Amino acid sequence: MPARGNRGLCEGDCAALHIGIQCSARRHGASGMTDPIIIVGAGAAGIGAALECRERGLPYVVLEASGRVGGRAYTAAAGLPEAWDHGCHWLHCADENPLVAWADRLGARYRNHEGEHAFQVWEDGAFLDDAGIRDYDRAVTRAFDAVEASGADVPIPDVLPDAGRWAPSVNLIFTLMAGDDAGDVSASGYADYRDTGHNWPVLSGYGRLISAMAEGLNIRTGVAVRGVAQRGDGATVATDQGDLEGAGVIVTASTSVIARGAIRFSPGPAADLAAALDRVPCGVYEKVAFAMDALPGELAQSQFLSIQQGGHDLATNFQIVPGSNPVMLCHMGGKDAHALVMAGPEAMTDYARGALITAFGTQIADRITATATTSWTNDPLFLGSYSHARPGSAQFRRDMIDADTGRVAFAGEAFSPSWQATAHGAYASGRHVAARMAAQTLS
Repeated sequence: MPARGNRGLCEGDCAALHIGIQCSARRHGASGMTDPIIIVGAGAAGIGAALECRERGLPYVVLEASGRVGGRAYTAAAGLPEAWDHGCHWLHCADENPLVAWADRLGARYRNHEGEHAFQVWEDGAFLDDAGIRDYDRAVTRAFDAVEASGADVPIPDVLPDAGRWAPSVNLIFTLMAGDDAGDVSASGYADYRDTGHNWPVLSGYGRLISAMAEGLNIRTGVAVRGVAQRGDGATVATDQGDLEGAGVIVTASTSVIARGAIRFSPGPAADLAAALDRVPCGVYEKVAFAMDALPGELAQSQFLSIQQGGHDLATNFQIVPGSNPVMLCHMGGKDAHALVMAGPEAMTDYARGALITAFGTQIADRITATATTSWTNDPLFLGSYSHARPGSAQFRRDMIDADTGRVAFAGEAFSPSWQATAHGAYASGRHVAARMAAQTLS
């Protein structure tokens, strides 16, 4: 891993960050560029951009406000016996996902098949039999088919067929997949996602994979970017440790962080786009992790459990992570999750534990040996999970991806045309924008 910690300031009037590239003399690289491309954020998009720059022989530096790399791909124990993925976990669209090759190269472990009974559903007192699972699956499939076929830039529920008894589960699935309440998400924007149906969990940790990809890159952690001022042939980046001149800037912070004004932009096309990013905000998606001394027998070979209780608008979803120290992860999203997050970790844990007790009885609580929760919603460096287009904003999202904002550009999962809300979409966006900026700066 690259050295971590803060770097000192260069001496002289420029007060630029010492990044291993001479600031005052502005040493020329092999490409002929005089200043580095400055990449803001060391998540998947920032790492993708840095890899593209390195492969092209371009000077670059990645500035990361936190003390770690990976962004929303984060693997840590956080009080459990073993590390778990707090954010990204799945190699989505794995048959096309460019990070699968990285996983193979770096020795990451992932599962590329599903078990025979991968999904279990509990409904009002009993687990569904095979016929019930098929009926449930048909309802979910009809819902996704309707969204993908509609093309309407309206709230997702407006285009859904009546799911009958499965409405709470269908609502939950869209809430989790979109990262926010389905009613706040554009059906057309959601349908832009190209799903190949191949989704593989990273057993050794997605955050660890992204961190391994960053080894050897020029990354400076603990450096918070406060502002970006564009000039004709580049830009000046203001940080909490001084200013830095760049040939171009690629901002990979989340849309919610940018829209909230955490980074100031000088007047121009980049500032105009940043001010409109509340149209593609990050939603609410959190996890409650339960370390178990043993899994319930009903969940043998299962990867997921949906608990649907009568009278509830949303079902409750658990991912089952088997092993010597098994874990059950409760996935929650939307306004209900937001209320629990605001109430605190204890409220989140009580809700998830209560759902398990509903399905398995009070004895299930005795099997829980440790708990942990996420809080992406409250983290000022993220302010949510992943992005979605609000109703009426699907075309805006498409347009913002192609927008020419000069020497200050944006990358990330929100800027992926068909892989939004994924780590590999962020990575591909970072590489694409870095290649585009390289062409601009060298022209």
